Amino acid sequence: MEGIKRRTMITRRQVLGTTIGLAAGLGVQKIALGQGCAAKQGTVRDRLWLFAVPANADYPYHHRRSLMTPAEGAFYLAIPNILMIQVHSPYGEFKPPLSQYAIALRPLKRVVWSIVGSSGYTTPEYRREVMEMAKHTPNFVGLYMDDFFFTGKKREEEGRQAALTVEELREIRRQATVPGKKLDIWVTFYTSLLNLPLGEYLKLIDVLTLWTWRSEDLKNLESNFQKTQHLGSRLRKTLGCYFFDYTERKPLSIADMKLQCEAGLEWLRQGKIEGIVFLANTEEDLGFESVEWTREWIRKVGDVKL
Repeated sequence: MEGIKRRTMITRRQVLGTTIGLAAGLGVQKIALGQGCAAKQGTVRDRLWLFAVPANADYPYHHRRSLMTPAEGAFYLAIPNILMIQVHSPYGEFKPPLSQYAIALRPLKRVVWSIVGSSGYTTPEYRREVMEMAKHTPNFVGLYMDDFFFTGKKREEEGRQAALTVEELREIRRQATVPGKKLDIWVTFYTSLLNLPLGEYLKLIDVLTLWTWRSEDLKNLESNFQKTQHLGSRLRKTLGCYFFDYTERKPLSIADMKLQCEAGLEWLRQGKIEGIVFLANTEEDLGFESVEWTREWIRKVGDVKL
């Protein structure tokens, strides 16, 4: 009986120790914001981001229901930073008050929220709500502009280069200094934009995320990245990695994921980029091999020091 009791006590101690260890790793031992996801400064994991959209927002592309929320997506990949991108769609949308969504993101280290969402969606009211949220959210570190620059037919129809004018962006740049911090301005930058005259806008942007829209164009990833070096020395850069090819309507191959991830890791080590961004939570619960391979890759390299 004494032996059984001792074994029971040891088991409970082991369970308690494991629970405390997990809690510490996830940042729940302390309530302080921005302490979660076990990302040590100077590691690969500390430089990883999730490009997150409302749950099920990508249904029109793969016609499969996704239940994965942004916070769940970051937790599933075990990464500490998140980009929250608005989608104006009947399938998924962040609805006011936006601050309620931010509650689930408190354990994350860094949050960047879109002022321009998918397909260039933005309104003055939406931008004001995001800016107000920035003032009161400790781990809120930046503003994101998705599909900000217009190309092709949309550029002709709109008669302008971007979702906002240079003057409007300059005003946002002015407002991006809130009490106690300066918010970085991020932008989606497709390889198709490389030859457009966007210099006046780029002067007002801090972080450029390079995306290769068509997976077949990943063969040019190295050369396209080199071209971004001529866009301005002050522009910091991150590499965007898709799980899903939205043109071909199919998941990326493991070979393509490996190409992106290994290039990104090498550029991180060389100091050429400061982060790798994975898109998106809405592909994470659909059983795609591209997601599962990446998840295992993050497990292997996440705690490697840069």
